[in-house]
Amino acid sequence: MKEKIKPHKPGKDLKGNPTGGQGRNTKIRFKSLLDIRRYLARTLNNLEVDTIAEGKARVIGYLCSVMRDIIKDSDLEIRVEKLEKAQEVQPNEKKY
Repeated sequence: MKEKIKPHKPGKDLKGNPTGGQGRNTKIRFKSLLDIRRYLARTLNNLEVDTIAEGKARVIGYLCSVMRDIIKDSDLEIRVEKLEKAQEVQPNEKKY
């Protein structure tokens, strides 16, 4: 039977070892799919060494999935807008 994980407290990992501070001081920016991949890799590593609860890792995975879709959609929207602007700039041409 798996050992029950205690809730995470700032400044300590789940095993009670000090983490060297009150948590992360820098904000994580998700501007690309690479940023999400790195964050998920870090989350998986933390889950593997029991420094993050399974429930929190599950929520992070779900939210990263949502963020991935948002990034893809916004990238597609930007590309479509550029194509529409390029089409407006060109004079009307005969279509065959």
